[in-house]
Amino acid sequence: MLRRCVPLLTLAILSGCSLTQPAQPNDTTMAAINTMENRVNFQLATMIKLIDDQNGQITQLEKQLATVSTEMGQLNRLTKDSLANQADKDASIAAAPVMANDDVRTAHGKVILGEEEWVWLDSIKAFFKARVDTGATTSSLSATDVQIFERDGKEWARFYLNHTTYERPEDADVIEAPVVRWVKIRQANSEEAERRPVIEAWIKLGQLHEKAQFTLADRTQMTYPVLLGREFFKDIALVDVGKKFVQGMNEQQVQNK
Repeated sequence: MLRRCVPLLTLAILSGCSLTQPAQPNDTTMAAINTMENRVNFQLATMIKLIDDQNGQITQLEKQLATVSTEMGQLNRLTKDSLANQADKDASIAAAPVMANDDVRTAHGKVILGEEEWVWLDSIKAFFKARVDTGATTSSLSATDVQIFERDGKEWARFYLNHTTYERPEDADVIEAPVVRWVKIRQANSEEAERRPVIEAWIKLGQLHEKAQFTLADRTQMTYPVLLGREFFKDIALVDVGKKFVQGMNEQQVQNK
């Protein structure tokens, strides 16, 4: 009897085991699914938050762009108004006549020059009458017996500033100055161009104290020993051809003469 029961009991136990084993894989699968679902939900929530943050940043940038556009528009209007006002101001200055008061020696921040002025040459400490010529480009200085020599490896010119008739040549003022360049001048009565040196010299004209370039030429037959061209007075002076000796002579220079 016992022998018959043992196989039956064994069979029953095995049958029970086969019935309970499939439940374990189902629980594991559900747990994995739940874990994956939670992970997906977390990633989705994170992405939604990032999208919301980016939308907020985009909105803020759009507001800043609108502000910058408004400010640029205001700046453009201010710039146009400023340029228009400056153009009107420049036009009024250009159209304004030079002041007629003889005591006024400057206008619009520039020195007023008449058709004739007294020029002080530092090298010989003397005044000379100068013609202010708006039609001439370069300035020129009356020079006779011009001699070119070398000093410290550079060309220099020695000449007489001779604009009157002297009984003796040595009575004329002797000037030595460095040669900065050479120019070719063609006279109306000559087909060949004459090569002339250009020197630098310090001069004073009123309150102006400038280093100017002068072409050396024999001006003894002309009225003025000094001619001032546009290269000298451009950007620093206004010329009123209706006046003469506006700047006058510097009193201190006259006393020290």
